[in-house]
Amino acid sequence: MNKSYAFPLLILGLSTIALRAADEDRRPRPGPRGPSPLLLVLDADKDGVLSADEIANAATALKALDANGDGQLDRSEMMPPPPAGAPAAP
Repeated sequence: MNKSYAFPLLILGLSTIALRAADEDRRPRPGPRGPSPLLLVLDADKDGVLSADEIANAATALKALDANGDGQLDRSEMMPPPPAGAPAAP
């Protein structure tokens, strides 16, 4: 995929997830492992909607998930932590 399309497609996908996950008070519903770290870091005001300002600041916000500082987000950095008390993955 052309790199110039990757970021806008990511934002579009995350916006769709955020809008679909919102309930009547517009807050994201946690899944079995909790809310997505992507939504948590992008939705600065925690209203369940990604505003134009939040989308504009997405690149900066996503850098907060880069735990190993390699400039990339791998699957482990984008996954929610396991629920409290869950057995550790092998």
